[in-house]
Amino acid sequence: IYPILIFNKNLMKKVFLAVAMVMGLATNAQISPKFNGDPEDFQDLKKRTLIVEVLEEDPKVLKKLDKPKKAEELKEYQSFIKEFNEDFRIYAPKYWTLNSNIEYKTTTEIDALQKSKNKSYAVLRFILLNDNGTHGLKTNLNVPALAYTRIENNRRSADSKIYLPYRALSKGKSLLEADYKYALETLQANINWIIKNDKTLHFDKYAEKMAEENCSKLKGKTILVPDYVLKDGRSKEQAIKNYGGDLKFVSDEEINNAFVTKAKNTAVLFVAPYGIVKGSAVVVQMSTLVYFKVVADCETGEVDYLYMPSGFNYGANVSDKMTETEFKTMGNCKIL
Repeated sequence: IYPILIFNKNLMKKVFLAVAMVMGLATNAQISPKFNGDPEDFQDLKKRTLIVEVLEEDPKVLKKLDKPKKAEELKEYQSFIKEFNEDFRIYAPKYWTLNSNIEYKTTTEIDALQKSKNKSYAVLRFILLNDNGTHGLKTNLNVPALAYTRIENNRRSADSKIYLPYRALSKGKSLLEADYKYALETLQANINWIIKNDKTLHFDKYAEKMAEENCSKLKGKTILVPDYVLKDGRSKEQAIKNYGGDLKFVSDEEINNAFVTKAKNTAVLFVAPYGIVKGSAVVVQMSTLVYFKVVADCETGEVDYLYMPSGFNYGANVSDKMTETEFKTMGNCKIL
C-alpha cells in the first residue's frame, strides 16, 4: 500500500524536470480533492458510533509480490500494515474527538456491514487516492490519506479526507505521532468549519483559507524543518537568511516532540503528496507526484502557511524537498 506505491520513485524526477520545458503539463492534479459530505452529513456523522478501520493484507497484493525479486516490497507492505494498525489504534482515540463512541473493525467486517446496508456507523480509515486516468496516461501513482465518512460510502466517495505527510526520506517510521496528530486534528478543524459556516470546503481550499488568515502569525515563532527536506546541494545558512526569522533544521524526533508536546511559539513543517501532474511531448509521456508544504502551529495545531500550487504551476512543486527560494516565499508571507 503506502511504502510500495508512494516510496517507489520509478518515474525519475530528474528526467521529468529535464523535459518539463517542452511538455504540456496537465492542469488537473488527477486526484480529486472533493468532499462528498455536506454540513448536514457531518452533523449526522458526529452522532454515529465511529469505526476505526483495521487494515488487512490484500490477497491480490500478496500474490503479486510473492516473487523472489519482490521480497523487499512484500516486507515493506506487510510492515506498513502492521505498523499503521498498531499506531492508529493508539492515536485515533487520542486525537479524534468528534465521536464519543469508538469501535475497531477489520476491512472485511466493514465490507460486511456495507453489504447489509447498515447506515449506523461513521468510519475513520486509511485510503489511497488513485489516478483518475484523465489527460491520457494512466499511472499506478496514488496519494495516501485519512478519510472520515459514512459507512455506506465507498473509498472513492469519502465524505471527507486529508492527505498524509510524507516521510520516505526518514530513517524511522513511515508516520510519526506528530503526523497522525496533525492529520486528525486538521481534518476535524476542517469539518467543524464546514458545520459552523454551513458550507462544504474541501481540505485544499480550507488550508488555503487558514494560511491566508494566519500567515502573519509565523512572525516570532521558531519554525522546525526536517533536516533532510532541504534540496540536495543547497545551503541551510542561505535558507535561514532567506526566511529572515528563526528557522531550524532538526531531526524527526525533535519535530515529533515539539508537535506532540504543543511547544509554545513553535511551528513545524509537514510535506505531503496531494496530486499527480502529467505531461506529454511528441515522444514521451510522464507523470509524477506533486507535494504541498504546510506549517502548523505546535500549540494550537492551526495551519499558518501553505504552499500548494495548482494549474500550470504544478511543475513548481514536483519535489518533496525545499529550496532557499521557497523559504524566502515563506518568510515574505509572515510580514504581509
